[in-house]
Amino acid sequence: MRVISGYLKGRKLLFPVDRKHLRPTKDVTREAIFDVLREWVIGKRVLDLFAGTGALGIEAVSHGASEVVFVESEAEGINLIRRNVETLDISGNCSVKKGKVERVITEFEKERFNLVIADPPYGYPENKMESILKNIVELQVIDCDGIIVIEHGRRDVIPGVDGLRIYKEKFYGKSTVSYLRLKNHNEKDSGLSG
Repeated sequence: MRVISGYLKGRKLLFPVDRKHLRPTKDVTREAIFDVLREWVIGKRVLDLFAGTGALGIEAVSHGASEVVFVESEAEGINLIRRNVETLDISGNCSVKKGKVERVITEFEKERFNLVIADPPYGYPENKMESILKNIVELQVIDCDGIIVIEHGRRDVIPGVDGLRIYKEKFYGKSTVSYLRLKNHNEKDSGLSG
């Protein structure tokens, strides 16, 4: 597994031997996400939920994100993120928080991230995702012009949450990538591609 694009393009990433608990985002999906975000991510604060190996957050750094906070509950994932970040010499831009996303998200009240990336396990319970999204909105974890990107299984439903709207969905094999924004955000001049 490698960094797909940006200034770290081609650099190797460590990935799990046992893939039962960690499912790295496929290369084509990572590439597609950052084709949409392009230059928009430059200088942004990023929160990578269900971070796994850290591949999505690392792509964000490679594209110019100023800071990435990784949240992961599995010890193997935490170890892989730390090793990947150290190997790529991007420790100054990154930090890792261990814990279940549904609990840890409440610790980020008014942190104001510009981009929240979430890659929950396929089949992740809809009520738990609803709780996470509600907290992101109500605790002002996301900036007013921020974006939430969720990769999920095609059969998984992204629950409707007051204050959020899905403005774009893309399909890649068995997975879907949903892009959400605050309802009061105006898409005009957003600087995002297709």
